[in-house]
Amino acid sequence: MNATRSKSVFAALAAMTLWAAALPMALAQEKSKGAIVVYPVVYSRNTGTETSRKTGVRSVEEVLQKAGHTLISSTVAANTWRRLGFPMPETDKPAPLKDIVRFGKAIKAHYVVTPVFDFHSRSIWVDLGPKTVSTVIVDIVITDVEQNKVVYTREDVSARDDEKFDAVKAGLDVLVSPLVSIVSGGPKTPHEQRAVQIAVAKALRDWVRPAE
Repeated sequence: MNATRSKSVFAALAAMTLWAAALPMALAQEKSKGAIVVYPVVYSRNTGTETSRKTGVRSVEEVLQKAGHTLISSTVAANTWRRLGFPMPETDKPAPLKDIVRFGKAIKAHYVVTPVFDFHSRSIWVDLGPKTVSTVIVDIVITDVEQNKVVYTREDVSARDDEKFDAVKAGLDVLVSPLVSIVSGGPKTPHEQRAVQIAVAKALRDWVRPAE
């Protein structure tokens, strides 16, 4: 009798554990603003180091995820785009809307985000030493797959790594990663990373907080 009761209690506890584990996922799905994919991505003039490029894409994904969207894997996105036989877009040859919508339906996304990044770094002389300065210009286009139309665009959003920046007003508080620390005369990669984080936060603020 005790053994049977112990088994019943154990089964009940196991069921409660499974329910508790599933609850956050169910709540997240309920609150989700829709599946979203960041692809394809264009790097204007083939600029930006590999690390800077990854930071740019990751920053876009972080903002969207914190805003309540469910992210679709970039690997799945790349494989789907390739399977559909679409050419990779360029700065002066963006992907047509019909391709974006077809891609979004194939990958089961509510929204498709197509960013363009343009990195520019230079060394200037300040006081008694060199200083690295990086500027990043970001374009963001968001397409609603179901509505078959572009629902959000921001073009030529510029940021410098050394600019004074109000994180709250620009929406940087929705980023998971803190701003990258930089050294004045150091290598350009951290400067590009910081600049692209700021530019992305500026570009997506109105998508994250449209009512403000």
